[in-house]
Amino acid sequence: MKHLIIIYLLICLDTKLVRANNLPFEIIKNPASTNSSSSNLTSFGEEFILSWIELDSKKTARLKMSVWNGLRFDKNILIEESKNMFVNWADIPSIIEAPSGDLYAQWLDRISSKNYSYGVRISRSINQGKNWKKLGWLHDDKSETEHGFVSLIQDGNIVRAFWLDGRMMVNPTGKMMLRTAVIDGDHIKGEIVLDNNVCTCCPTSAAQLSDGPIVIYRDRSPKEIRDISFSRRRNNNWTEPSTLKKDNWLIPGCPVNGASLAANNGVVAISRYTVTLNKAKVILRLFNNGRNKFGKEIVLDENNPIGRCVTVCSQNMVYTIWIGLEKNQTVLRLAEASPSGDIIRKKTLTTVKGNRLSGTPRAIVKRGYLWLSWTDANNIRLGRIKIDG
Repeated sequence: MKHLIIIYLLICLDTKLVRANNLPFEIIKNPASTNSSSSNLTSFGEEFILSWIELDSKKTARLKMSVWNGLRFDKNILIEESKNMFVNWADIPSIIEAPSGDLYAQWLDRISSKNYSYGVRISRSINQGKNWKKLGWLHDDKSETEHGFVSLIQDGNIVRAFWLDGRMMVNPTGKMMLRTAVIDGDHIKGEIVLDNNVCTCCPTSAAQLSDGPIVIYRDRSPKEIRDISFSRRRNNNWTEPSTLKKDNWLIPGCPVNGASLAANNGVVAISRYTVTLNKAKVILRLFNNGRNKFGKEIVLDENNPIGRCVTVCSQNMVYTIWIGLEKNQTVLRLAEASPSGDIIRKKTLTTVKGNRLSGTPRAIVKRGYLWLSWTDANNIRLGRIKIDG
């Protein structure tokens, strides 16, 4: 009888896993119009915000948002309208809800008419996005260089921003820097340098841990090794940059392919696209309550993936999405892993464009679903899949 019970439980477990692997990826109608791009997803109370950029025939860009109310999207809200907005497939606007409940939005605006002269603008809303007030530039520099790839996180009672800053590149030998500052009410202050030589155009990612904030980014050595590094704030001081893992990726240019960081319930998860021994890979690295101090490495894809990975955490699971290849098609791939590093499932979600038109996927976990946004032929797409944890 005991053996029959064990067999029955195994069958039930196997059936549950099969059903989980076969759960459909639903395409959800979204409020963005045609010729839209640069979508992002932001936690907003129990629900989330979808943001995006629409570009009209006169090259006027409009940054918009809409709140998912649990059943559908509320009406569209215009955050900013500008002919000077710098629209880039890899460097996209974002919104964050501050601990106070205020919303902050960041986007790119041109500093001058030069091709790569732009900076980061910040706006604030004190009424859940209905109205927005411009706060100015995120950075105290207005040089005709590149500033962007912003990550926003809650830090105590305020919001902290990280970004790539090219002010030193006005000189031929100048380098891109990683900087940080805080946004407190209407004030942007406390700007400092965290790393004075980083990769020029790979997205950053940041999170708040139990003992302070952490930011990850693609670093750049004098020998052009471009591996992922991180810096943490401990005892009110920022640590010197440390390499996450020595992949020793030697590349003379920026791959425009950053890492993604997520943390929840004692788990820290970092996914990255890298090249080791001339082989492209997407790798997930997990740290779990200090039990694996140096992290556990899990290769998710070594079938020549494109990368652009995004990782999010639920209470019990880690989800990574990236652009990969399957049967000569470019697809969005999903991997679900336990906090201990066991791969629960891998799944192809949908086909996507293999070029820059697919943009940078974004994901969020809300109300038992993993939500995902991306760009498909200059139109925003939104999908979701049911999850257990």
